[in-house]
Amino acid sequence: MAVTVREVLDDALVATAEPQVEVAGDSLDNPVRWVFTNEREDVASFLAGGELLVVEGRSLVADGREKRADEYVKSLVNADIAALMVELVEEVTQLPKMLVKAAKHEGLTIIGLRRRIPFVDICQSVNTMIVRDQMRMQMQVDVMSTSLRSELAQASNPKAVADGIANLFGEDVVIFDVDGLEVARAGQNINTATDCGIVLALEEQKRPLGALEISQRNTVFDEAMCRRIEQIAAPVLTLYLDGGARVGMVAHLIAGPEDGVHVSPMEAREGHAMLDALGFAASGVYMPFAMKLKSVANAMPAIVSMIDDFESNGGCESICLLEGDLMIGFLAAQDSGGDVSVFSDRCLHALTQVAANEYVYTVHGRAALDTISLMDAFGALRSVIRTCISNDAECPYGTLECVDSSLLERMLGMERTDEAVRMVITQTVGHELMHNAMLIDTLCACFDNLDNKTGACEQLGIQRQTLYNRLDKVTQIVGIAPTDKISWSMLLLGAKMAKSQHNHTISSTSAL
Repeated sequence: MAVTVREVLDDALVATAEPQVEVAGDSLDNPVRWVFTNEREDVASFLAGGELLVVEGRSLVADGREKRADEYVKSLVNADIAALMVELVEEVTQLPKMLVKAAKHEGLTIIGLRRRIPFVDICQSVNTMIVRDQMRMQMQVDVMSTSLRSELAQASNPKAVADGIANLFGEDVVIFDVDGLEVARAGQNINTATDCGIVLALEEQKRPLGALEISQRNTVFDEAMCRRIEQIAAPVLTLYLDGGARVGMVAHLIAGPEDGVHVSPMEAREGHAMLDALGFAASGVYMPFAMKLKSVANAMPAIVSMIDDFESNGGCESICLLEGDLMIGFLAAQDSGGDVSVFSDRCLHALTQVAANEYVYTVHGRAALDTISLMDAFGALRSVIRTCISNDAECPYGTLECVDSSLLERMLGMERTDEAVRMVITQTVGHELMHNAMLIDTLCACFDNLDNKTGACEQLGIQRQTLYNRLDKVTQIVGIAPTDKISWSMLLLGAKMAKSQHNHTISSTSAL
């Protein structure tokens, strides 16, 4: 385990400086990657994350810096430091009030040192402890790797692999193929689904193979050990879990756009050819989804039941792949000539069956009528899952949400404004609707009038029935209706952005 702020305070040399927790912050169990001392106000630009920053109290009030304490604290939090350690001796014996207020608001841990010792001694002592801990962990991983390679050297099938891992760690092990089907199980509690364990992604040359789930009843697996187990087990299981060309085509489709936002013409052509090879006609309609699984063993029964129920409807199919703790794919109907909103409702009803499962967090896109919209949707789904994983809060297992619910949050997380606008337009308006000026103008009128139909008709100079006909056409294209408040609101926002971007482009061209 990594050295934490709490363990630094227990260090014998640091203890001689009489450290006191001035602001508790988010946690004293934050891992400390390194101890660093620099009293520049822009020190955040030199940090990589996880540092314990040590400064003199005088530096916090020099040149009027106490007035800018809020910006200083925010910069440190954004740099993801473990904690701020401040020497409070002689001239400055108390933290500036504005600094304390900002730290409490931002969740920054601040440690006060009430006795002076050289900062170089603190750095040397704690950094030595960190390096020793890293060396110890690396030795443990190396020993484990040697033992695991020895266990799996003679493995001739997935069951032998599961037995080898179970014997080495004394844990329960379950192996799943890329379709989510269980292929092997081992351990003392062989008939009991694992709980609170780890789920490892099995892949070979970026091609998904399935998942390996290990309980943690006796062993706590850190990130380094998990990566090493994946690296050793995956090549052995490749011989038995490789799904062939079909899996390769599906994996290419559900990977989404290379830029994570919008497919290129080449990507679209390749995706369409793969959809066709998988047996989906040009008239198909699709509902993309992604499921983050806390436990594959506990989640799969509900997922399999959902898929069986959905496919019992005439003309309905599904395709999905298991990538470790992520199940991603789409529900489909071969004929999109009917009402898209009816298809969407059927898919949401199916996904709701899984949503109540405490081991599954489900995110769905909107109905896609073409390859471009489908592949773009996978980019959005993966973005939502990444955002969920990167957040400190617990993943909301047992819930179902639409990608549109977090669209603004993801937009604000992008560095470039133009890229953020492009993402919103792509993931709301979509490819086909974007090129229909009349429908874009109609949606903009709804946006301008707070979706008031009377006001929109007056602005457009059309009859109410004409407006409804246009909105029905929009629903047929993008798969959402005005009754879907969140997605419809995001669609109106996207249409307004698309119109404004188009007008800006025209104005810029005219100016030239």
